Amino acid sequence: MMDLHHFYTKRKNEFKETCEALKKSIQKIAWVRTGVALLFFYVTYLAFSNTNYWYALLPVIVLFIFLVSWHGKIQTRYNLYHNLEKLNQLELEVLDNNYSAFNDGKAYVNPHHAYSYDLDLFGAGSLFQFLNRCGTAIGEKKLAEDLLMAQPTTDSIIKRQEAVKELAQDVEFRQWFWAQGHLLHDSTIENEGLFSWLKESDVLLGKTLYKVLLVLFPSISVALIGLIIYDTSYFPLLFLFGGVQWIFVSFKSKEVDKAERALSHHKVLFDKYAQLMQKIAEAKFTATQLLEIQDEARDASVRIKQFSQLVNAFEARKNGIAAMFGNSLYLYDLQCLYRLEKWRSLNKLMVRGWLDKIAEVDALNSLGTFHFNNPDNFFPVLHDELSIQSEDMGHPLIASRGRVNNSFKMGPENIMLITGANMAGKSTFLRTAGVNLILALAGSSVCAKYFACPLISLHTSMRATDSLVDHQSYFYAELSRLKGIMEEVRSNKPMLVLLDEILRGTNSKDKQEGSIGLLNQFVAHDVLLMLASHDVVLGELEKKYPSAIRNYCFESEIENNELTFDYTLHQGVANKANATFLMQQMGILPKA
Repeated sequence: MMDLHHFYTKRKNEFKETCEALKKSIQKIAWVRTGVALLFFYVTYLAFSNTNYWYALLPVIVLFIFLVSWHGKIQTRYNLYHNLEKLNQLELEVLDNNYSAFNDGKAYVNPHHAYSYDLDLFGAGSLFQFLNRCGTAIGEKKLAEDLLMAQPTTDSIIKRQEAVKELAQDVEFRQWFWAQGHLLHDSTIENEGLFSWLKESDVLLGKTLYKVLLVLFPSISVALIGLIIYDTSYFPLLFLFGGVQWIFVSFKSKEVDKAERALSHHKVLFDKYAQLMQKIAEAKFTATQLLEIQDEARDASVRIKQFSQLVNAFEARKNGIAAMFGNSLYLYDLQCLYRLEKWRSLNKLMVRGWLDKIAEVDALNSLGTFHFNNPDNFFPVLHDELSIQSEDMGHPLIASRGRVNNSFKMGPENIMLITGANMAGKSTFLRTAGVNLILALAGSSVCAKYFACPLISLHTSMRATDSLVDHQSYFYAELSRLKGIMEEVRSNKPMLVLLDEILRGTNSKDKQEGSIGLLNQFVAHDVLLMLASHDVVLGELEKKYPSAIRNYCFESEIENNELTFDYTLHQGVANKANATFLMQQMGILPKA
């Protein structure tokens, strides 16, 4: 098995050496550029005494421009390699179970979601933060959507599994994508601004008058220039006609200025996305989903380059001389705006799809990294039966050296009743099952040696909270949650329900009766239920419903005045408690 610590250390050191070499080159170029700038001023000084020195200024200026361009390219390379060095350092920290440097997706925290809040999908220390290797904001959004299981199909999951397997082995591609993406500094807000521009109404396109003028006026200008070559007396006529063109340009000056301001910003965003598109287009993929994305990426990168060229031409209007001659002879501003509107009309419906493809690859890269860092993970088997089976399943956020894995099977018995003492592992087991199901349906590998499941929705009630804003008590919030779950259950949709210590806001007798009543409801429906409880009396229901309910438990041991747990799932009902012992140990109660 690969030594990941050695692997990431080696890559980090290689990128660090490259960065140091590039940094030295940048410093040398900076000194040379400073020398060339001083030479420019010196030659200019000499030129006032000897006019021949003016001819020497041109090569000095060309050299200075070349050095500025060269410096910019090397600085860009340095920034990229510095990000690659940083990423490999972060991966080393992840191996020590420290992944706090990655974005935690707190924007997606939703206490009312069917399962994400209970399973800690988002926020500090979350599954999202653990998985997140997205280089772009749109990639993070897609990864969040994948974890929220946006209506997957068996075919789409299998395709994603193939893509994740391939990307897991392509470390160079994944890390480049992250490093380049982090130079982008995009945001979903900026993208909405781009989409707003794409929805704007055309100023010139579709207007017959401007369509004619944009061909007619330049033709007349060319004809007048031809006449002037033969007879200079026509020059005043050309000058007058130039004034007429400026009048037409001025009619749309506000719209032109507005478009230029908006497009100059979007061009930068587009150019950076184009680099990611180009990388996708050039990759040597074999997975079906990646090939489908690649086909669109090739066409998209060409169209984005066209957009950049059009905006570059548009920005040339900032040059006063170019604007004066261009608008006097060619209606330059209007020509540029017309071509940009034409590009928009042809491509506006595809832009969001292009960004979705970048986001898809970015999100898949995260799952690929997860599998690369955990090569013993298993890619789930999908079937049509209402059953889930797993061998040696563990929670991915628990370091492997301290993790206890468990095996289980649900189906044909659809209810798994789990009893046990405090801190024995019941809640962790429920979260482990839920998180691995989410990973499975996202097309990821899972933290298990084997995992099989159907396409199934997930609902939980594990962490109900009270709300002063909604004037809602903890108990009422939990009942509202259970009501929503039962409505879904009665719709006969295939689903897995995770319930942890329900009805904690009432007395023990009421809680017991309510729990039994709820279990009676679940027995009548074809859904899978895992219910964790301290109440061992519920275990009696297995005798009443032997074909529907199976008892499991997590036990604790008190030996030599020490409380220990094995965190191992056993069949049967728990028969040991530890609350009194813990209260005595903490000094809450006197020791016996």
